[in-house]
Amino acid sequence: MKHILPGILSLALLCSAGTALAEPAPCALGTTSLPAGYEGWSNPTPLTAATDKAGLSTSHLTLNHASAVHLAHTPDVHFLQRPAEPGGSVSYGGMIVFEAPKSGTYRIMLPNKTWIDVLGQGTPAVSTHHQHGPDCSGIRKMVDFRLPAGQYTLQLAGSGLQDMPVMVSALP
Repeated sequence: MKHILPGILSLALLCSAGTALAEPAPCALGTTSLPAGYEGWSNPTPLTAATDKAGLSTSHLTLNHASAVHLAHTPDVHFLQRPAEPGGSVSYGGMIVFEAPKSGTYRIMLPNKTWIDVLGQGTPAVSTHHQHGPDCSGIRKMVDFRLPAGQYTLQLAGSGLQDMPVMVSALP
């Protein structure tokens, strides 16, 4: 037993060192180039999210280009439709408009797990795919929607961030 214990401890240390080596290195900000199709994420333009229907006329997102969206405290937002996950009084939310110029799949990208609703012609769109963004991109959440051509309202709810990049891209 006296000779087995040091061997077991050595093996445990070796295994834990191997596990540590297998983990990916943390990302260094600004050192990772984005894959094709995500270039618009890099330089977001300022945009204040609407807090009610009237404010939507001045809250338009440019397709394939990120906006640095400023959200309001959730109690101050009057959503067009109540989100399934509205968030609490300490979270943030808002609405922005985007245009789908042709029928197809559109991807919404966020840096966190904010709740997303896409509203068009009075009905919420159903998401078709969920995934994480590319490693080290700052994109944590990507949700795809199959949409006919038209104007849509993107409702953002339950965000822990008041200011965050948001991007909507048309997929090929």
